[in-house]
Amino acid sequence: MRIIHLVAWSLVASLPFLTGCAQLKSLKKPLAPLEAFSPQDLNSQFQNVEYVPKIESFVIILDASASMEEKYTGTVNKGHPKFTVAKDILMRMNNTLPEIDIKSALVTFGHRFFTPLNKTSIVCDLTKHSRDHLADALNRTNPPQGSSPAGDGIEDAWNLLLTSGGQNAVILVSDGKELIGSPMEKIKDLKDTYGDRVCLYTIFVGNTPEDEMALRELVRIAKCGFSVTADEIASSDNMADFVKKVFLDAVPKQGRDIDSDGDGVADKDDECPDTPKGAMVDARGCWVVKGINFDYKKWDIKEKFNSNLSNIVDILQQNPDMHIRIEGHTDNIGSLKYNIGLSQKRAQAVKNYLVEKGIQESRISTEGFGFKKPIASNDTEDGRALNRRAEIVPIK
Repeated sequence: MRIIHLVAWSLVASLPFLTGCAQLKSLKKPLAPLEAFSPQDLNSQFQNVEYVPKIESFVIILDASASMEEKYTGTVNKGHPKFTVAKDILMRMNNTLPEIDIKSALVTFGHRFFTPLNKTSIVCDLTKHSRDHLADALNRTNPPQGSSPAGDGIEDAWNLLLTSGGQNAVILVSDGKELIGSPMEKIKDLKDTYGDRVCLYTIFVGNTPEDEMALRELVRIAKCGFSVTADEIASSDNMADFVKKVFLDAVPKQGRDIDSDGDGVADKDDECPDTPKGAMVDARGCWVVKGINFDYKKWDIKEKFNSNLSNIVDILQQNPDMHIRIEGHTDNIGSLKYNIGLSQKRAQAVKNYLVEKGIQESRISTEGFGFKKPIASNDTEDGRALNRRAEIVPIK
């Protein structure tokens, strides 16, 4: 009887603990579904040009290491595992890329601690690209595990591209965390073999500036390509811009207007010709600081801005002889004198950011125009927000 009482008491005593666990479990907030994405149809978007491949082949190198299981703290699909965010960004790219005659391959690196010889996985070999083919390959990737032998993934890309005789792109998608396998040396080997026939593009799906810098350093060594973050290219417009820069050349349709600088804006509509390769432009074809529309009477650059400032840094690093002028602009609220000063502060804020990232101060000049050069109507709040901007002008 004593034993029965003890068992009964033990069960009763455990009820609050079990109930508490159930309550905690019920309080755990489920993840929201992945954000919806509507890709642009590039070949139907422009009447005067059509897009043809600028490269013969591309290889995606996807980080499948254990750190990619961590929650993403950026903007796009915040709270989801970084690996999920990375695959979603690649799906957005895949759905935006037109069905063109091009070859693709997918490599992952990371995998199991207990199978150290399997540092990478060639999910699909270099073969004719199709959206369905790449989507199926992304869905077949193993869950993230193990360390981050990015160098081995780059070596796989080196081998896969041996059968490609034309221009090539390598797209590395990673959180940049604790990359091993001598990735810098492997990039040098890649360039020694392919020279100008290969460019490196990195997509950062991580949480710290230090890890982002690791990817940008690889692009600097490659001397061709550029770095972006997942947040920078998540939107339909910015993803279309990324796809055009990496994969496509614009050619005239039956002798119509051409796009000489390849920025997606026909020459007849391009207000800013000769933008540098890889620059992200607006609908006018002008090189702009995207994602930063300054608050009313403000000029500070906040960390939360989903901007393309890192892309501007990359372009300046790849073109060490290039000098630029940063032009600040405002809406029309207030006097011209006040807005000239405010616009100068906005231009200077962008300059300060670039200098902090290692760009020589002597390469950058600034000018404030106040409200003298609007690009939208100042009669609406949306128009005024567009006019509070900064633009980049290359100086020859």
